[in-house]
Amino acid sequence: MRIRPNHRALLAAGTAVLALSLTACNGDDQAAATGGGSADKPAASTSGSASAGTGTPASNEKPADTTTTGAPGTSKAPQKSSGGTSAGSGTSGGSGSTTSGGGGGSANNTEAYAWKHACAMTQLSVNVRPGSGSQRIIEVSNKGTSACGLDLLPTVDLGDSNSADQSRNVRPLVPSGLGGPDHALLAGKKAYAVIDLNPGGKAGSAKGINEMNVLVSPSHMANADTRNFPIASGTQVSGPKLGLYRDSVADAVSSMKQADTPQQ
Repeated sequence: MRIRPNHRALLAAGTAVLALSLTACNGDDQAAATGGGSADKPAASTSGSASAGTGTPASNEKPADTTTTGAPGTSKAPQKSSGGTSAGSGTSGGSGSTTSGGGGGSANNTEAYAWKHACAMTQLSVNVRPGSGSQRIIEVSNKGTSACGLDLLPTVDLGDSNSADQSRNVRPLVPSGLGGPDHALLAGKKAYAVIDLNPGGKAGSAKGINEMNVLVSPSHMANADTRNFPIASGTQVSGPKLGLYRDSVADAVSSMKQADTPQQ
């Protein structure tokens, strides 16, 4: 009867020791699973698992910059609106005088327009008046509303208005090396060409000359557009010279003095 109580005490003590041992083992395993293990795991594996799981970068990663160009970190400048640029250039870039199709006729009154549109005799008036000494001033006025282009100089010949044969009419010398665009004559403006009938002041010159024939733009006009102007009887004509169209009489005189080639 005394032996059984001692045997039970030994069994209880052994059971208690075994329970403490199992509790200690379970505590170590749980600590290994949830404690120090997370501190030793690399950070890259955490972000990598997030990217693989969701298809988007982790919250602590910077997305790739698709607007950079050239050196890294340099952002591309934003593109300007094409609509705004067009409106700006249209407002500041031009005026009525340089824009075709405008109202009021101003768009047609430019040098550029004149070079593309030859003068018609119907929009011009021509006058010949005396100048200094033996000079005569050929004055061409644009009475129209649009600019137009004249040849660089008129065709002029001097002869007898009563003669049926005009083949022997005298033609003046003109400047050599002619070239370039037409002379632009703006609406309401005048062009001047000067002819000197006797630049050397010689006596005993050609006789029977009483008329000057002027075709103001020979390459653009027909012979029927020739205008005739009387020359006073007894006027001395010898070695006449003709200059190019100019915007002033003084410049036209300077051009006339450079005449050295027979006019064809």
